[in-house]
Amino acid sequence: MATIVMSNDFNASTDFVYTKAKLNERGGKSIGIINNSNKKALYLQTPLMLTWGVNEYIDDNTQKKSYDLALQFPNDVYNNPECDAFLKNMQELEMRIKNDAITNCKEWLNKPKMSPDAVDALWSSMLKYPKDKATEEPDKSRAPSLKVKIPYWEGVFDKDLEIYSESHNLLFPNDDNVSINELIGKASNVATIIKCGGIWVANGKFGVTWKLFQAVVKPKTSLSGRCHIVLSDKDKDKLASAIQADNDDDDEPVVVPSITQVPDSDDEEVPEVVKNVQKKDEVTDEVTDEVKDEVSEEQVKQVAVEDAPKKKRVVKK
Repeated sequence: MATIVMSNDFNASTDFVYTKAKLNERGGKSIGIINNSNKKALYLQTPLMLTWGVNEYIDDNTQKKSYDLALQFPNDVYNNPECDAFLKNMQELEMRIKNDAITNCKEWLNKPKMSPDAVDALWSSMLKYPKDKATEEPDKSRAPSLKVKIPYWEGVFDKDLEIYSESHNLLFPNDDNVSINELIGKASNVATIIKCGGIWVANGKFGVTWKLFQAVVKPKTSLSGRCHIVLSDKDKDKLASAIQADNDDDDEPVVVPSITQVPDSDDEEVPEVVKNVQKKDEVTDEVTDEVKDEVSEEQVKQVAVEDAPKKKRVVKK
């Protein structure tokens, strides 16, 4: 078996073995899952799958950051043989681990004896199903997702973590300081190589972790940023002819018509403006006479008003 196993060819019964359980500094345990062929880390290559983007978490107490993403298995409408086989193999992997937990309950879980129901109560599934709104239980009639951690410690991503474009150009790490969140956005399609982190045991629960090792990213399809209009040969010829006609029009000289002044059609003569110039003394005499006439009229009116007989007020008894 090759070092990297195709996820749809993975055999949960024969392709891996466990290492001895080890205590960690937090009081939990870890049990390694390694490739049965070379006794090294188990790597699986996944099909191209939808992801909802990179999730970032910040611990309230320590302020430490962590990252993960979810690989979404397609529903029946969009399913394909590769994704269907991958899901079945992951379900078989979970089943084998739970059965082996019963056999190794003392070493793994510090339990002298366990039933399948007891194991189910402690098992934290790596396949996350949407919850049924009525029962709040996982709805296994719907497609699940697989949680994949993105290795990140002390403010630095794992040195082995790499992200490539469809043409296999290295996108991360790079010198452009582009974040993983930007490279793997919401509704991106990714094909990944994931590394099994083994079984973890903590706080009375146990489960399996997967870590991102490599990814090829196919960004979400967008209509913006490129032309999608397809012109026929006839349309192209018509457009080229129109452009040539516009260019020909631009080359023609522009004729500006001259303006000729035409006499009025009615042969009307423009009346000559004649200035009536008067001497200063004549103007003064005329103004004086006009003022006198106005004053005389005003005086006559005033006298007439004053000389008018006053009417007697008659009071009826």
